Amino acid sequence: MAYHRIMRTLTYLLIFLFVCLMLALMPKAGSYVWDPRIIVPATAAMFTLLVWLVARFIDTDRTVLELTITASFILLFAPGASLFFARDESAILELGSQCIVPFFLTQYTRISRKNFKIAYALMLLMGIFCSFTHDGITLPLCLAFLLMAWQRRSEFFRLACWPMVAGWLIGTILQFATRGHLPDLRPDLVGLTNRTALVLGLLWDTKVFVLSLGLTLWFTTTHWGRRQLLFAFRRHRLITYSLVFALSIVPFAPLGIENAVTGVCFFAMLWAMILFKGIERRYLGARGMKNEE
Repeated sequence: MAYHRIMRTLTYLLIFLFVCLMLALMPKAGSYVWDPRIIVPATAAMFTLLVWLVARFIDTDRTVLELTITASFILLFAPGASLFFARDESAILELGSQCIVPFFLTQYTRISRKNFKIAYALMLLMGIFCSFTHDGITLPLCLAFLLMAWQRRSEFFRLACWPMVAGWLIGTILQFATRGHLPDLRPDLVGLTNRTALVLGLLWDTKVFVLSLGLTLWFTTTHWGRRQLLFAFRRHRLITYSLVFALSIVPFAPLGIENAVTGVCFFAMLWAMILFKGIERRYLGARGMKNEE
């Protein structure tokens, strides 16, 4: 146990040092606005924090390989990843914004079964802030939260997570209210077809959607893969529902085409990491499917 803890700590340290090295060696357009001795380690620390939060949320922090895959996926596929290496305040802001989401989702899953009667106001404000500041995932997550609330409707208001769901719903409503006009959801076959084709073309260019789709189809070809998909769905229902809703609203793109693409890419990245976790634990000696069940 202590050995694995030490190895995980060393892995996080190596991720931090690797990002520092990349930031120091990559050419930068223009001069530094901030002292590189400050902005480089600050950016690397924020990226390492993001990896830690995502790995905790989707349970990919058991082995060095899982952490490496998680860091690689975030580096290659996370929406806004190109800003990670800006080496100015935009990198810190983008990484800070990215860190808020897995932190919020982790708190939602961690406290959903505890009946806290304190800090409800803080949890409500956290939901409003996270929802209002993340256009791409606002609506899919809101629909997923509402679906899960309906599934647990007999006990929902006895759970500690209900203020977070209420806050996210309020933030989603504010997203639409502050845009000055509501999206046009009237049936328009030509418009829906054109938007769907455009978004699917953009998703194809991101590669992460194609990767997650290919992995899912490959998993369906084997008995073990189908069991693993069922296990992933049961354990990560929030991610599964959010990805389905993100894809479902693509033809309408109520918050804009760019936000529709961002939402699908974000949840597709998490889904692909979950499937890679299953592959790693089956074929490379980590805790296998039978132990997880």
